Amino acid sequence: MDIQVYALTIDRELKEEERCYLTEVMPFSRRQRMLRLREQKQSQPLCAYGLLRLALQRLHGFDQIPSIAIAPAGKPYLSEEGKICFNISHTDGAVLCAVHDREVGVDIERSRAPAPTILHYYQISEERQFWEMWVHREAVAKCRGCGFAAMAHWDEEMERSITTHPLSIFDGFYAALATGEAKAGYDVHVVTIDELLTEMEER
Repeated sequence: MDIQVYALTIDRELKEEERCYLTEVMPFSRRQRMLRLREQKQSQPLCAYGLLRLALQRLHGFDQIPSIAIAPAGKPYLSEEGKICFNISHTDGAVLCAVHDREVGVDIERSRAPAPTILHYYQISEERQFWEMWVHREAVAKCRGCGFAAMAHWDEEMERSITTHPLSIFDGFYAALATGEAKAGYDVHVVTIDELLTEMEER
């Protein structure tokens, strides 16, 4: 099966009843983490786990997200479903979720001017080049299950046996998908907030 990538732009504020519904959908451990964020930042993880729920509904018929555990380096995984791998990413205004039967990693970032010190550190002068590099490396690190520290001390060995795909889904955003399966294809499903909530509630 090809990797299934779900994408959504957060183009409006969530209504209070929608926030409550999506909060109930989230696994308890992730919900507690989300509630520590400022309210204006909570829409990102709410929609991201909503996308995960939708993907698992469509692909496997789940009516809820199975229990999620955290690997030592911080990567979440479905603790009761060993053959289902997932990864999510969110940034200001957009979220991504990928589901596959092998390890995957995704990253999405809104285009914005990087700090000059960051550009100097990575010896990059152009904003586009920086973000293309960043989402590529973060997707690889997340596929590998490495912590964020891997980004600051990049080892080219990280990319061995990993295939990456740049994703051009939304204007003004950079995104990438990484997998350990060299010939894996992928399908991208773009949904709106309204479509996400309607389909989840219908099921």
